[in-house]
Amino acid sequence: MSKKLAILALGIVVLLANLDFTQTNGKVPSKKPFQPWVKKGRIMAPGFAGPQSQSRVSAPSVVRLKNGRLRMYFWATGRGHHYIYAAEASPKNPYDWKLVKEEPVLGPSPNGNINANGPSFPWVIQQDDRWLMYYVAWGSWAPPDELSNRTGLAISGDEGIHWKVLKEPLLPLGKPGEYDAGVTGSVAVLRTGPQTYQMWYTAGERYAILDWISPGFKRGIVHIGHAVSQDGIAWVKTQKPVLSPRLDAVKAYEAVVSKPGIILMNGTYHMWLSVFTMQEGGGYRLNYARSRDGLDWERFADEEVMPLTPGGFDSNHQSYANVIEQGDELWMFYVGNTFGATGIGLATMKKSELK
Repeated sequence: MSKKLAILALGIVVLLANLDFTQTNGKVPSKKPFQPWVKKGRIMAPGFAGPQSQSRVSAPSVVRLKNGRLRMYFWATGRGHHYIYAAEASPKNPYDWKLVKEEPVLGPSPNGNINANGPSFPWVIQQDDRWLMYYVAWGSWAPPDELSNRTGLAISGDEGIHWKVLKEPLLPLGKPGEYDAGVTGSVAVLRTGPQTYQMWYTAGERYAILDWISPGFKRGIVHIGHAVSQDGIAWVKTQKPVLSPRLDAVKAYEAVVSKPGIILMNGTYHMWLSVFTMQEGGGYRLNYARSRDGLDWERFADEEVMPLTPGGFDSNHQSYANVIEQGDELWMFYVGNTFGATGIGLATMKKSELK
């Protein structure tokens, strides 16, 4: 072999060695997935909790109990209202969920307009003396055709069985022109110190008229905000959002970044968020971001967290991820098409594979 050919051959070997390929069926090489989640399928379908869940089961918040079982708090809709239910399963069989009790753990408020239509999007914090549940209230206070969501807080003194509304709304709306002037919504809350709580919350700024989609079409512009607290009850909001939609900076107009699900592992905050773009068909897809301090986030905006499943419960949309640590794995509970109209699914991956 000539010297030139030898150098060329060596260059090709080095190039191939550095390409991130994996084999598909032992034949066609393809790029490795950004995060190698393994889908386990749907684990809960609409109607699971009876007629009051016939339209949707969605937005899971999963905690591990002292006995090792998993408890899922989830949003259900049916008969025109919103509810939060709780169910339990063994991690050995995460397909077999049983209701903690037949009735919802939280339902519509009997009076007032903040939670007149009921609660949704639970996020539960376990503590020795009290459990806290952050949720989203659906009310009747907003203008027609606009979201009426406000963040609320409930408390439990019996380890999450019975709940009492503590503060509703929990977060004040921002001033006109601020990033959360229109809506406060779903949250992720972590206790990061004895007297330190951090919250990342869905923050609606305003409604934009997108006539290029259809005359008079309205779409909320939604960010992810941040707040801190010493007790999990009284919160001080950060002045600027920590993540914002890219709007018309991308071809498929990106209007919404929302519903953060966050874990803190090995000194890094990992966030899975729901992104709404105005691509053909619309709807939510999952996205990922990470941070060392919870404020400055590196967002992997163009990386696909998981592919859609043709013919599956998540054939068109994926959203509202809740990730927990389970042994040496991460378990992601997430929602399929149309905000949970097709149910809740599970995906897993090794912790060591999380980028």
